[in-house]
Parts: sequence; structure tokens; C-alpha cells
Amino acid sequence: MISNGPPADSTARIPAARASHEGADRDGECSDTGDTADTAPGGRRTGRRAARRVAKTVVGLGVVLAFLALGDRWAVLYAENLAAQKMQDALKLRAEPEVHIDSFPFVAQLATGHLDHVEVNVPDVSAGRVSVAQVNGTVDDLRIVGSLPASVKGAVLSRVRGEVFLDFDDLNREVGASQVRLTPGPQKNTVLAQGELPVAGKEASIRARAHLQRTGDHGLAMTVADTRLVVPGLLTYTPGKGGGLQLTTPTADKMDERALQQATGQQRLRPDQLMKGRALDALAEHPSLLKPTGIDPSLIRGLQKVREPKVAEDMEFSAQLPDNLPGDLRLRGISVTKDGVRAELSGADVPLGGGTP
Repeated sequence: MISNGPPADSTARIPAARASHEGADRDGECSDTGDTADTAPGGRRTGRRAARRVAKTVVGLGVVLAFLALGDRWAVLYAENLAAQKMQDALKLRAEPEVHIDSFPFVAQLATGHLDHVEVNVPDVSAGRVSVAQVNGTVDDLRIVGSLPASVKGAVLSRVRGEVFLDFDDLNREVGASQVRLTPGPQKNTVLAQGELPVAGKEASIRARAHLQRTGDHGLAMTVADTRLVVPGLLTYTPGKGGGLQLTTPTADKMDERALQQATGQQRLRPDQLMKGRALDALAEHPSLLKPTGIDPSLIRGLQKVREPKVAEDMEFSAQLPDNLPGDLRLRGISVTKDGVRAELSGADVPLGGGTP
């Protein structure tokens, strides 16, 4: 019997083929999807692992650098303390100086035996009659003789520059006339001395001008000139050669001019002129001449005893840096400031301890 329908086996094969084709398509889709799912998470994990490794490396380097810096700092502190002791011994200082080593990395520079930059502050240096309040110095290129830690023999300071400072407050205490105050003068390198001086029960104001100058390479001195004693409202007395007594105009107007001329033998002498020598003696010998002025004769006798050399000696001073300063350390320019006297300090190839240039 002939049938028009498809064979039974063909009907079975067609779905099978389709199923195979469709299955292949599905497998392909699943394969693509599976590859993407496996690759993306793995890439992220790899990136995170790399970032963690970099972070650990950075942290490790930071810890190592921190320990190196800490060790370097401890070495600097040790060297600063040792240098201060060596300097105190070498210069025979009363106080240990402050030493600051500004060199980094210190250990690396120390290995070469050179330090780039060192700052030193030496307080309270004895300088004869007065004390130097402060000596500040900067050293460039310090060469170490010996090796740390125990065999350092000394050092050589290649270049030194700094300043020496004399404080007016210290000078006011240490200069003989304790009532005198020192202040900057109007001219270069001048100092004004002002204070009070008791004379025959009266307070006389003392005024003087002092000049500062360098004495040699290690010292400076202050000399006093133009000393005057002023009793306000009465007189001005200038001690020493060429000086004398001058009354204020209101006081001179009260004096008998003719009586003064007779007592002194100087017919042209006037009470408002500078009286010295015989005229000054006549005022002390003839108290009646002073009676109209209200001046106590004992004041004139007291002023006569004030001699300029003594007044100047009380206020003058000289300061000298220690004679045992090593190397070529010298004082240079001098300047007067509102706080005191400053002098420049410089030197080259200065040995300390067992150092040799």
C-alpha cells in the first residue's frame, strides 16, 4: 500500500538533527558565557594581589626609612654632645656650649669625615673685667680627626663666622659705676653713659660719651670722654683738664658780679661764664659769694674732688676674648645696637682638641 506521508525514520531524524543543531547553539552560548564569567573575576583578583604587594612594599620601605632616620638622629645627638664636651675642654669654658649639627644624612657624611654645617652657641664667656653674654658661630665644612665613637681626637673648622655680643644690662652691672646706664650714642660706635652720682648730699646727673674700638684681633675697649655732672637748675660741672663750673642763667643772675671779680682778681669774669682754676677755688674759699644763689658751698668742694680720670675709670672697660683661642679666630667689625655691643667673628682652619689643619 502506497502512503503519501514521510517515512517513519525520517520523521525521527529531523527533530534529532534540529535538536543537535540547537544543542550546539546552546552549547556555544554557554561556552561564551562561561569564559566571560571565569575571566573577569580572575582579573580582578590579580589586580588586587598586585596592589597589595605594592602597598606592602611601600610600607616596608617606609618602616626601613623611619628606622634609618631614627638611627641617624641618635647619631647626631651623640655627636652634638661629644662636640660640646670637646669644645668646652679645648676653650676652657665655664658652661658647655650648644652644638647643632645641620647635616643629613649625618651618618653618610660622617663616613667621609666631613660635616657640611654646624652651629655653635657659647654663653657667658669670661673676657676680663666684663663677661661676653654670647658667642654665636656657624661652621662650614667641619673635618673630623679620628673616628666615632671612641677614637675622635678632635676636629678642624674650615670656615667660621659669627658674632660676639656684650649685653648693655650686663655692662651696667659690671661697669664700676653701678648707677650709670649705657645706651647707644648718636655717632657710629659711640655709647652714651647716663646716671646719678651723689655729691655732697646732692644727686648730680652724670652724662658722658664713650667710644668703642677694636683692640687687636681679640679685644675691644670703651673709652669715656665729655664727662659732665649736672645739678638740675643750678650748675653744670665738667671735670678734668679744660673743664670747670658753669652756673645756669637764673643762678648766675643772683650772684654779685663785682664781689666775684674782687675775690678772683679777674675783672672781666662774669658769673654766667665757665669758671675754672682760681675762679672755682674762690667760690669754695668765699662761701658768701654763693649765698644769694642758694648753692651749698660743700657742693662746690665736693665737685672739686671729682676728677675726670676717676669718673672715666669707673665707666671704661675693655673686653678680651680668651688668649688660648685656637687657630685664626679674630674679631672684625664692631657695631652698637639698642641692646648692646656686637662684634663680628671670623676664622679659618680652626683646630679643636687634637685636630690639625
